[in-house]
This record gives sequence, C-alpha cells and structure tokens, in this order.
Amino acid sequence: MSAAVKSLGVLAATVHILDPAERVPAVLLAGTEVTDPAVAEQITNPKCWHIPPGPAGESGKTIRKPKSA
Repeated sequence: MSAAVKSLGVLAATVHILDPAERVPAVLLAGTEVTDPAVAEQITNPKCWHIPPGPAGESGKTIRKPKSA
C-alpha cells in the first residue's frame, strides 16, 4: 500500500529555490505541484532567503570622501 503524497499547492509563477536534498539552486516552473514541505517553506518564508551581514567592516559599501571646495 503506497502513501498518498499531499499537495501543498500549485505554483502560479516560476520560482528559484535551493534544492533541499542536494543544496543546489533549482527552478520550479509555474504549474508545478509542490509536495515537499522544505520547498514550500522556501517559497513562503522570506527569512529563508535572508543573507546575514558579514563581519564588521565587510559591508561591501564604499566610503565616500567629501568633495573639496
């Protein structure tokens, strides 16, 4: 007897995710049925995509020097 896989929804748009098993970028096309809770969490939880700030002094911003008159 096989267990039925519950659908968590069908994508209305194409999305980019990180494959939960292989940890590689993947693209799911509109119309794809989502059954993996880890994939659904990436799509619905913006914190999954939050990139933590780097160590102090490595913000990537450059410091502007004031213009001389």
